[in-house]
Amino acid sequence: MRYFLVLALCVLPLLALQSKQAQEQNEAQSGVQAHNEAQSKARDSAKNRAIARALELELHNQKQWRDLLHFDGKESEIVSPEFFYAKDGKRDAKAELIATIEAFYQPIDSVIVPEDFIERVSKSNALLDAAVTSLPRRSSSSEDYHGICRFPARFFYLHSLLHFEELPHVECQEFKAMFAYVNPKSATLIFPAAHINSPASMFGHTFLLLNSGFNSRLLSFAINYQASADPNVENGFAFAFKGLFGMYDGRFSILPYYEKLKEYRDVENRDIWEFDLNLDYEEVLQMYRHIWELGDAWSWYYFFDKNCSYNILWLLEVARPSLALREKFIYQVNPPETLFVMRDAGLIISEAYRPSRRAKLLAYERDMSFGDVRKAKKLAKGKLSAQEIADDENLSLRQKQYILESSIEMSEYWYAKDRLSKDDYTHIIHESASVRSKLGASKAVEVPTPNSPLKGNRGLRVSPMYVATADSSGITGQGLGLDFRLAYHDISDNDRGYLIGAQIEFLRILGYTGVDSQNQMRAHIHHATILSLASFGMVSKFFTPFSYRLDMGFSRQFLHDNLRYYLALGGGLSTRIGDYSYVYYLLEPTLYFDRHNQGRFLLSNAFGVVLGNDGASKLALEYKLRAYGVQDIGHYVSATGSINLRPNLGLFLTIESNLLPQPYISRYGLQSGFRIYF
Repeated sequence: MRYFLVLALCVLPLLALQSKQAQEQNEAQSGVQAHNEAQSKARDSAKNRAIARALELELHNQKQWRDLLHFDGKESEIVSPEFFYAKDGKRDAKAELIATIEAFYQPIDSVIVPEDFIERVSKSNALLDAAVTSLPRRSSSSEDYHGICRFPARFFYLHSLLHFEELPHVECQEFKAMFAYVNPKSATLIFPAAHINSPASMFGHTFLLLNSGFNSRLLSFAINYQASADPNVENGFAFAFKGLFGMYDGRFSILPYYEKLKEYRDVENRDIWEFDLNLDYEEVLQMYRHIWELGDAWSWYYFFDKNCSYNILWLLEVARPSLALREKFIYQVNPPETLFVMRDAGLIISEAYRPSRRAKLLAYERDMSFGDVRKAKKLAKGKLSAQEIADDENLSLRQKQYILESSIEMSEYWYAKDRLSKDDYTHIIHESASVRSKLGASKAVEVPTPNSPLKGNRGLRVSPMYVATADSSGITGQGLGLDFRLAYHDISDNDRGYLIGAQIEFLRILGYTGVDSQNQMRAHIHHATILSLASFGMVSKFFTPFSYRLDMGFSRQFLHDNLRYYLALGGGLSTRIGDYSYVYYLLEPTLYFDRHNQGRFLLSNAFGVVLGNDGASKLALEYKLRAYGVQDIGHYVSATGSINLRPNLGLFLTIESNLLPQPYISRYGLQSGFRIYF
């Protein structure tokens, strides 16, 4: 009995203590639960107040919100479903506004990260690991997938107006790490000029550069929008065709600027223009936040309107909501036109020029003989040693220096084009650079700076004119005509600000009306171009590019005076005869339909000369020897002279003669008037 009494005295206090601890624990749990419930209610209340206030302010109708969603008209141009929270967010800006606010208030532990997103992140990080880069790795954590972290530009805009309360605490570590790495301070628009041998790039290109705190701009990051096309698989013509009809998706990417320079300036031989923008720091930050939101988003890419330049305009309007750049365009958006729009909006404050490797080599060859260039080419391919150049007593010191310097540029060009192996390239460059360093300093070769793209005429052209016609039957006439072109530039236009020898025209119609010699009123379309591409790449000491021309549309310049469809594709060579002049030859097979709608072929030998200067005058002459058959030979001659009176206004005179074999009627024409560019 005494034993049980002692045991009870020992156990009862312990049981009482355990009971008290359990009670306290239950009370604590109840307190936490009550706190959580109160916090949840407070969060729900704050969320509802924010939604009510957003609807009261009608933020879903505000330009800033619709720009963040890329709404153009009644729906967003973004196709990716993960870009939207609302089921119909692509078409309903109001529903997306409500769903976005709800996402901001979502507890972190309830965020579900999609499996396909986790897989994309894993693949992306694997590529970064393989590249051995210091670029921050991506995250698929619930916190980094939270709405506040995924859509920081939306959050910044809405928070500035709604002043959110009771939000869940999120660190957004992935966003912060990438922001610290990119370190955006200011913005520059980059314009790689047209590429003479690529029809897909004859408009040029634009992308943004986020200048950081690095001493060198080359270490800053480029923001680029482009079609998801593999240039190693598809050629320029295929890219242009698919791009015209929206057969690609377009995405934003971020890369170091030196990588983009290597692609455009060194590999594709395109001059680079840099236009600094007057965006302030806060505007650059908001633009970067929006770029982050677009990291996994995509939209349909269209060559003429929904292209690289158009999508850059979205970023600029998000950065500075007062801008209305996109509304300046109706039917097409091309890179040079966006430069004009940005200039007119006061965005561009300065410009700089980076010459391509081709421009550098052309500058070298001005002071080099054909023999010196041949030596440089052999040296660049490893067929001649650098020491042989240094030991050649027949060469002056300057010749040796230029041969070695230009050969280094040429070796780097061929290596970029995969025409030299890495081992051969390394050996050749090392030897040439070592020998060159022993020859002392030389006067740096001067690369001429071309006219800025901002000095060119606009792309849309309207030409009211006087027209006179005659034919070999004695019928003559005169009247008024109109030449209308949607885009963009032809070889008879002033080349100032454009790539010499490049032509791209889309939807050009020439029609006129008047009274002929028999007092009969005539009105018809004389010519209609659907698409015309021409690239007259001039042969030089270093380069032997191929020239070509593609022309398709409707014309009366065949055997009968009927408007007939034609398609011409020719190739040949051209050579420079001055800084702004050149001659060319094309062998041009042509398919056309006769008045019985039967397909016919003719073969043209086209000889042309284009004479220009750095001023305003231009003369384009072309002669075609046309073989309609073995014995049916025709001759077509055209000459167009133009003078720019001032930017976007000029005069022109065109004379053409179509001499046909008997028994067909030959025709002659004269057109003279104004060229007005918009």
